[in-house]
Amino acid sequence: MDLDRYFLEMALGEAEKALEENTYPVGAVIVDEHFNLVAKGRNRVHPSQDITAHAEMDAIRNAGTAMFDAKIKHKKFTLYSSLEPCPMCTGGILFAKIQRVVWLLNDDHGFGGYKRLKDASVFLEKFDRIEVMEEPFEDLKNRQKELMISWETNANNVTSLRNRH
Repeated sequence: MDLDRYFLEMALGEAEKALEENTYPVGAVIVDEHFNLVAKGRNRVHPSQDITAHAEMDAIRNAGTAMFDAKIKHKKFTLYSSLEPCPMCTGGILFAKIQRVVWLLNDDHGFGGYKRLKDASVFLEKFDRIEVMEEPFEDLKNRQKELMISWETNANNVTSLRNRH
């Protein structure tokens, strides 16, 4: 079994739940070095009315004290996300000392910031300690794209309705 695929599918499942909750469809999962599930997270910005409630931050928060094992004891964790992490989530990943990040879809048109921050040489030493795998599975990438299109269509419909009233 391809464990990267398995956990990316789990992150995609969280993204689907986020879309059902009428928020941006992003999901994340954290596993330890033995591929034991540590935490799941999904975008909760709209339901919780918290602009920091992104999927990766939700997963890091849900990991609780396990994140101290990464930060203090240098244990290895992998974060799987359905979308390239934004600058805020990239900061959370760096400061939690997560050592591997895998995502389904690059966010070239949105708020994706992982590659931009790394390319800008900000926190270069921290970036150098992280292994990254982006867009490894075309079919899962396409499912994430479909979620993004559904979100955009729904958001445009809501905006159109608001503008009519």
